[in-house]
Amino acid sequence: MMKKQILRFGLLSSLLALQIIGGCLLITGTLVIDLWIDNTEISSQNDFNSFKVNMTKEDTWNKHKDDIKYIDNVGFRLWVTNSGGSNITGELYASTDSTLADTAAVRAGATLVFSGPAFTPGANYVDWPTSLKYIHNLPTLRTLLQGGVFTVYGLTTTAPFNMVIDSAEVIVTVTTGS
Repeated sequence: MMKKQILRFGLLSSLLALQIIGGCLLITGTLVIDLWIDNTEISSQNDFNSFKVNMTKEDTWNKHKDDIKYIDNVGFRLWVTNSGGSNITGELYASTDSTLADTAAVRAGATLVFSGPAFTPGANYVDWPTSLKYIHNLPTLRTLLQGGVFTVYGLTTTAPFNMVIDSAEVIVTVTTGS
């Protein structure tokens, strides 16, 4: 009976030691990458606009890109002034294809990553927790972010429009590890 208890204790001790050693060798953490857009005026007579996202120009991204194991979440904080007289609504689509030339091509060839809210005339603010309900197709967005360079297409249903992005912070939360 004593040999059986020693064997069981030895086996449990070995498993515990492996788990402790394995846990000590695995270094993980959470990193938040903030991308800021400041004081950008957007005016359009049509329902289509685009801009390129290049994560490789971000110092934090470049410093940690090889350590990223998983993109956990994407959200934002947004301060917008709608200088028009009616609500502005829109959608953002994303793609590695930067040649999409109109609304139909974007809807057919890019992925919807953001839709909502309606920006009323005057100052508007969307906080981080609220922003999460406007993010769509997070798996595709994760893939695009990990690739580093992609195009974002903005479509609106309220053309013409005039608004100022007073400040926007895109918040990418990632798990890192070695």
